[in-house]
Amino acid sequence: MNKKNCGSLVLAIFVFSGGLGTARLSGQDQIEKAKIYRDTYPIVVEADLYCAIFMLEGEIAQRILAPASGERLLLSDADQFWGGPAGDWREGRLLQIVEVGPSVPGVPGNLVYGRARAKIMRLEGDRFLAQIEKSCGPIRLGDRLLPFEKKDILQGKDLGYGGTLQGGEVLTGRVIFLADDRDQIGANEYALIDIGRERGLQPGRQLTVFSAPSGNEPARAIGNAVVIDAGRATATIKVLSLKNSIRAGNLVQVK
Repeated sequence: MNKKNCGSLVLAIFVFSGGLGTARLSGQDQIEKAKIYRDTYPIVVEADLYCAIFMLEGEIAQRILAPASGERLLLSDADQFWGGPAGDWREGRLLQIVEVGPSVPGVPGNLVYGRARAKIMRLEGDRFLAQIEKSCGPIRLGDRLLPFEKKDILQGKDLGYGGTLQGGEVLTGRVIFLADDRDQIGANEYALIDIGRERGLQPGRQLTVFSAPSGNEPARAIGNAVVIDAGRATATIKVLSLKNSIRAGNLVQVK
């Protein structure tokens, strides 16, 4: 093969390889864009249903009494414990383990933190043996037990944030408490707002989060959230996306 033909072959291989690399990158870009712009994906997952904070009115009778074995103060996944009183609960019943949190000024009821999901294995008199299936926080003796209703995960799409705060009859509320009593939260974290079912708010509804207006500064859109639990006068939101951290006092408005 002469030098001219050899050079042509090298050039052809280079051009072909470059074109193939470009095609691969283009295909990967298309896959990534498909992920971003696909119509629906899980925005509320099962863990949100037993890990979030929420307000609960009334007393909680059932609680963790003792570990099934040993002398431990903390429990974790797969551990078994004795709980009670059994009441009318039956074997196979799913439970939510919650920790009672601080009071929220001006809000009736008990603030609770979801800590785990458990299942009753068997009953003995007025107590029951249960096993922790999935946990999302520290589990302690004395933590309260609630019936857990398994629900489908919520498919949807993050509608994003933008626009301006609307006046008139658009349902508007305020962030009143952040998970773990923190100063600020980010994406995939929980907050409590001061509007609920009484105002027509339902789980699955998305809301724009706005900074609170200050002086001559107007309220600015800083995040998007979805309602995962709606109580009578309050609701729990999960932050989906944000521009700035979410703080107590921020405004929320339904889309």
